[in-house]
Amino acid sequence: MKLSIIMDQYNNPYAGTESQVLKLVSGLVERGWEVRFAVFRGTEFSRSGEFPVTIEELDVSSISNPQNWLKTYRYGRQLKKLGFHLVHVFFNDASVLCPPTMRVAGLKTIISRRDMGFWYNKKYMQALALTGRFVSAAVCNSKAVAEITASSEAIPPEKIQVIYNGYPPASIQGSVIDSEHDDNKPVVIGVVANLRPIKRIDDLIKAVAELRTAGLRTSLNIVGGGDPGPYEQLAVELGIRDATQFLGSQLEPETFIEHFDIAVLCSETEGFSNAIIEYMRCKKPVVCTRTGGNPEIVEDGENGYLVDVGDISGLAEKLRKLIEQPELRVRMGRIGAEKVADRYDVNAMLDEYIGLYESVQPKVIQ
Repeated sequence: MKLSIIMDQYNNPYAGTESQVLKLVSGLVERGWEVRFAVFRGTEFSRSGEFPVTIEELDVSSISNPQNWLKTYRYGRQLKKLGFHLVHVFFNDASVLCPPTMRVAGLKTIISRRDMGFWYNKKYMQALALTGRFVSAAVCNSKAVAEITASSEAIPPEKIQVIYNGYPPASIQGSVIDSEHDDNKPVVIGVVANLRPIKRIDDLIKAVAELRTAGLRTSLNIVGGGDPGPYEQLAVELGIRDATQFLGSQLEPETFIEHFDIAVLCSETEGFSNAIIEYMRCKKPVVCTRTGGNPEIVEDGENGYLVDVGDISGLAEKLRKLIEQPELRVRMGRIGAEKVADRYDVNAMLDEYIGLYESVQPKVIQ
């Protein structure tokens, strides 16, 4: 049982895709698989020796350099000689280079798509149109991502499989106890997201300012890396700087989420949000934008609320409902936690990946 995994690079085990790849590799190794792992470009983490298997560096810098196509092919030939028959690739450059070169080397390739295609540009679309015909299967982490992949890359639906992200059982037990709240303190609204325009943190700051202007006692906690300067200035202009905390990037965001009363994600686009799953694992009601895979996780009125992208007044109104109804926060939090435990289990994810690998290349397990 052998599998090769190739990525553009592996930055750290806490990023969205990288965290899921870590769970995949760890789970496969525990189940007796031999996993060969390579990156096109090395990083400080990939050289640290902290990954479950050795990470090889292929020194591939650009898809436009013919030498990099030759390097990838030669690596494929090496894999073939070692008895590997299947390659699973992640990220953009690997998705272009690997399918044709691995096919020539005698291996099949599975690609992964984990976002709504914000990285698509003319160069990549032209390349994908040529190399996509060599793809044996595509894994998408939500139905929304599957739809955009099928329409944008012309991959036949029968080659696409949705496998949701997997998570271990929730371990935090502190204030995860049903979102209890001290009425003498402000209701804490929180978000876990990097400080980038696509995450629309400014919408949330404006919504919280609207709530506070209306006399509701709230505070805002923002967990995520990036430059807080523009957002701090906006909070100052709206008169809520004293009620807003910028907590920076955190290795264990759930230890901060447990102090939220309401969790928010108001992104422009999402493929499948790890943040929303983390919220639900911590029994927090969720208010998020109706975009990408979010509606597949949050059922409006059940474990949270959905609002249109950019609808600040709508966001404020849903937050108001949850602020004024603590029993509703408790109910939605419980429903969300149950949904995560039932649907997004890491072992179920592993079973689905192994089933896919077996269907694409049965010889891998013989």
